Amino acid sequence: MSKPSQLCNMDSYEQSVFVSFFKRFPEKPATTVRFFNRIDYYTLHGSNAVYAAKEFFKSSAVIKYIGSGTEKLESLILNKAQFEGFVRELLLVKQYRVEVYTKSSTASNDSWQLEFKGSPGNLYQFEDLLFSNSDQVAGSGIIAVRPSTDHQSKVVGVALVDTIENTFSVCEFADDDYYSNLESLVVQLTLRECLLPSDNIADVETIKKVIERSGLLVTSRKRSEFNRDDTTQDLNRLIMFEEGQQQSVNALPESKFTTALSALGAIIRYLELCNDGENFGQFKLQLLDHSRFVHLDSAAVAALSLLPQPGHSAAKHHSVLGLLDHCRTQQGHRLMAQWVKQPLRDLAAINERHDIVNTIANDTGLRQALTEENLRHIPDLQVLSNRLQRKKASMQDCYRIYQALKKFPFLLETLGEENVTISSVFFQPMQALLLDMQNLQEMIESTLDFSLVDKGEFLIKPEFDDDLKELRYKMDSYEDDIRKTLNKAARDLSLEPGKTIKLESNSQYGYFFRVTLKDEKVIRNVKGYTELDANKSGVRFRSNELTDLNNEYQQARDEYTKQQEAIVAEVISVAAGYSQTLQSLGHLVAQLDVLTSLAMVAVSAPVPYVRPVMHAKDTGILSLKQARHPCLEMQEAVSYIANDVNFKQGECTFCMVTGPNMGGKSTFIRSIGVVALLAHIGSFVPCEFAEISVLDSILARVGASDSQVKGMSTFMVEMVETASIIRTATSNSLVIIDELGRGTSTFEGCGIAWAIAEHLAVTSKSFTLFATHFHELTRLSESVKTLANLHVTAVTEQDTLTLLYQVRPGACDQSFGIHIAQMARFPPSVIQDAKRKLSELEDHQSLIIAENDEKKRKIIQDGEKIMEEIIEECKKLKQQNLVDSDVAAAIAKLKKEALSRNNPYINALLAKA
Repeated sequence: MSKPSQLCNMDSYEQSVFVSFFKRFPEKPATTVRFFNRIDYYTLHGSNAVYAAKEFFKSSAVIKYIGSGTEKLESLILNKAQFEGFVRELLLVKQYRVEVYTKSSTASNDSWQLEFKGSPGNLYQFEDLLFSNSDQVAGSGIIAVRPSTDHQSKVVGVALVDTIENTFSVCEFADDDYYSNLESLVVQLTLRECLLPSDNIADVETIKKVIERSGLLVTSRKRSEFNRDDTTQDLNRLIMFEEGQQQSVNALPESKFTTALSALGAIIRYLELCNDGENFGQFKLQLLDHSRFVHLDSAAVAALSLLPQPGHSAAKHHSVLGLLDHCRTQQGHRLMAQWVKQPLRDLAAINERHDIVNTIANDTGLRQALTEENLRHIPDLQVLSNRLQRKKASMQDCYRIYQALKKFPFLLETLGEENVTISSVFFQPMQALLLDMQNLQEMIESTLDFSLVDKGEFLIKPEFDDDLKELRYKMDSYEDDIRKTLNKAARDLSLEPGKTIKLESNSQYGYFFRVTLKDEKVIRNVKGYTELDANKSGVRFRSNELTDLNNEYQQARDEYTKQQEAIVAEVISVAAGYSQTLQSLGHLVAQLDVLTSLAMVAVSAPVPYVRPVMHAKDTGILSLKQARHPCLEMQEAVSYIANDVNFKQGECTFCMVTGPNMGGKSTFIRSIGVVALLAHIGSFVPCEFAEISVLDSILARVGASDSQVKGMSTFMVEMVETASIIRTATSNSLVIIDELGRGTSTFEGCGIAWAIAEHLAVTSKSFTLFATHFHELTRLSESVKTLANLHVTAVTEQDTLTLLYQVRPGACDQSFGIHIAQMARFPPSVIQDAKRKLSELEDHQSLIIAENDEKKRKIIQDGEKIMEEIIEECKKLKQQNLVDSDVAAAIAKLKKEALSRNNPYINALLAKA
């Protein structure tokens, strides 16, 4: 950390004034961190200082206290590098809000003003700090949601602003009480933050819980900011209208979504887009058509392990995204994260992706050239386009664009025109866009001084201005003198110039000498030589003469930079006109990168993936042969057992899966869900053969845990998620349910599971995989002809259990709970007690002896009818107001009559009574 004495330089009065001012600050959420810019360093105070010291800086932190007595305030000092690192962590990882305060010109300790603010969805003022030395990997979309004022209709207006692609997206739709459609929409998008009106009403609170469950930061805004009238005026300035189009948002078809536009207005005001004139005429307004994608909710995303768990990025193959993302460009990484959550419902679009993946997968030369030679050298064109559009780009950005444009002819040569799909999707559009960019490329060539680029200097050629010529002459003269100092230093230190001592330069130090760490001793205590720093590459130092010359060179260079500002501004202004073309190139690069990555995954898997045969919606087929879980098979020391599933409408649409714990039920049903999703995003699939009709949704209910965010118990969470499945599922849906009904009593849970299974099999007719320990549910196959029983196999021998992980037809014929307990090394005494209790609790049905299962079921059904008759008679007794002795006599009579019917099931039950 920085030296704590810096802050303590304030006298006691100044400290007291600042502490008093700080304590008058309005309260803030714990997710907001306030910095104070003190010119040479930054400070944190109070709970922010404690949080930073404990969670981020740890042992290097030194907390000091300012003020006196009971008014002491925790304080922490950060230098510029520490400030920037902490801000990156807060905004990009922790998803916190950041505020930076600066002292006003009055220089009083109680006159601090807000200078910058940022949040996960509003990185506008921190872009230079966050991404100046690196490309932007993740998207920073921000969404606003406003429920309709008619709370009975449950209509939701949604707006999305993407500041990388400069798009406004809006949509409106009806939703249910749990806002399932909104949750699916949020899951599909790459978002960091959501704005909600601060109305204290039930609808807003419910929406807030849905948004938080999806991992977004929720920011409340005043209701007045969701104002449709003000938004129209703002949009007229911000939207890029097409040539000949009426310059009014009211003339656009999206204007009919009034609730969504009011939500869009809240984002515009939150991001302060109208405060920067460079944003005018730069945004596109479009419809957010979420119906194009297969419906997913947060439960399905978690069940299928689509995204990496926070803090587990190292376990790359533990998520579908980690498995698939071998992209070489930043725009590719972003698009892959988007595609994984947006499986397509358009058969033609899916097949087009499969065609391209197939071509790249089957052509080793093409695949390797794209991966190793072409894509890896292309910078983030979308971010560069955004900088150009806002006229925030530098000559270094122009050079990066130029370098990228120089590489595209080689990329086009690699792609070729032979393949019809690749030619129409990539080659021809890229060729046309490059033709449009030719003038930009020539302008950069004619203005940038390429002779200085290797030294990290991006300056305008001196020929453009007489003053620049003079400054360039001075800089060249200084450089000649600087080069001469190398020989003098080599003589002084008895080293060989250019070999054991080298002259180098960088943007931080300018010019300096470098020797290896082994030769560090030669400059120790040598008069006239000063060490700058040391690292693994060697020791950097200067002579007094080099220091003077370097300072003069840097001064001349600074003058040159200032003198060229007007020319640079003109170059950037002209280049900004190409921002849309550059952004289109970025889109094409991202798509090519993602499809190449999918091809790489397909051919590099332990067993190569195959192209799925896709059918139109309503075809009613989902047939997978030897399907594998793509993430599990990539883990070390795992030999995956593949299994089949065969669904066909009218024949089999429901599989009831039983078997022991750890036997592979959950893995089997999840693997089917992952395979279906991969097919819909355009990937090949880990199977021997796959035939799939286009799905409209993939729905899941897997696992059981309390939801503190929603304030609901395990069972309530289960019921809410399952209710959403029942409302959403159609005959074109894939439903995955694991261990439903465990959060309540056994009989009640079994009854609920039975009813849900029957509804999905008979009414919804969805493709359903239902893993359960309620063996009674396997009897559903007797009445539902499209329901098939499957079980995972295990072998028991001498109290040992061997799990085979194979899925076979039929119901499991026994439970293995005690065997699993033995594998978990339960004490022998506990195992014996469990076996004894099990024998006591064995179902009375086991007492029935019959020729076959069908005869046994007939006996039980007849017995249940007798029980219903007895219950009805008991209800009548209540109405007769009998004394206890008469009630006992009446019940004894009913028991005798029941026994006289000679039903083995009734006899067994009453014998135990």
